[in-house]
Amino acid sequence: MTRIRLGWRTRLDQISVAFIFLVLGAGLVLSGAMAGTSGWLTVPMIVIGVVFLLVVALRLLGWRSLRWPRELVVDDSGIGYETKGGDAFRISWADLSAVGVHSEEGVDERFGLVLVFFPKSGDFAEHLYSPVLVRLPRNSAVKVRLPRRPGVAEAVAQGAPRDWQRVPSTPWSALVTAPGVAPQLVPAPEAQPPVVVDLGRRTVVQALVGGVLAACVGAGLLTAAFTDSGAGVVVRVLSVLLGAPFALLALGLLLWSPMVARGRCFVLDADSFSLDDPSGEPFTLPWGEITSVAVETFWSRRAVGSFASRRRLDQVLVRTHERTTTVHLGSQRGSVDELARAVQRFAPRLWAGATTRAAGPFQVK
Repeated sequence: MTRIRLGWRTRLDQISVAFIFLVLGAGLVLSGAMAGTSGWLTVPMIVIGVVFLLVVALRLLGWRSLRWPRELVVDDSGIGYETKGGDAFRISWADLSAVGVHSEEGVDERFGLVLVFFPKSGDFAEHLYSPVLVRLPRNSAVKVRLPRRPGVAEAVAQGAPRDWQRVPSTPWSALVTAPGVAPQLVPAPEAQPPVVVDLGRRTVVQALVGGVLAACVGAGLLTAAFTDSGAGVVVRVLSVLLGAPFALLALGLLLWSPMVARGRCFVLDADSFSLDDPSGEPFTLPWGEITSVAVETFWSRRAVGSFASRRRLDQVLVRTHERTTTVHLGSQRGSVDELARAVQRFAPRLWAGATTRAAGPFQVK
């Protein structure tokens, strides 16, 4: 048996909530302790803060459920993908006629390895379910895209049954075929490399810039309100009213930083369209199940007499016969342009175009 570690999955949404409780709890306890025994809020603040900290401690007792490994397992009985995330699968050698491994160099390491399983029967894919598996229109095969790790090709070649053929010098990094299956009948791997559209990097930059600016403006206004003894009451009230929202925005970005900083990527290739999102709603859809892909851009209205820039909000709509999946991106012009080119490259018939609309007065996603 060979086990290859493919990386970790993390529940960043729950980690973010625990981080929020930790910051609030520690803040309340410290504030209550600094207030001294004369403050009537001292005891309630400390008690509430301790409760928040206990909630964090209890959640961390089950820390194993917040982070778990992903492993590829190859043994005498078959090939398995093991994880606690609900997308595991197990495929037996007895159900297969061939297995191909293709390592795509020059592609993001997180998505640079493809395993293709060629079954013996045409209804094989109907009895196999995992959200990471993609049904291919050719040969009733299924494939999975995994992180590129050393030793996968060797593990598949060594783990296949002894009477299987190990085919050298093919377009595949490794190809094994069952007895009686001619290797030349196995389709070659897709020549076009995938397109990876990284959404997380730009989100982090936007959040960092916005958080620093909000913190500076909020801190400046609040400091002026409470330290400038020469300012009138009206000026102080206005400073608080203007500074508090900026300070709360900066605090919110800080508290929600694990989710904001998570890596999100669109991955498009000749067979499928995927969203890799550690704590959102990831999906992998073959092009055959998608009816259209579109981009919507909302622009906020500029106030009369204002020089402030207009706010841009982008979202991607992926439609199937059953549902429409909306992926909110914030302001990501470069990402949606790259996505549009990728869709038109791999599935031009599904591209529904980009539309521009006016944003609503409370549309802040």
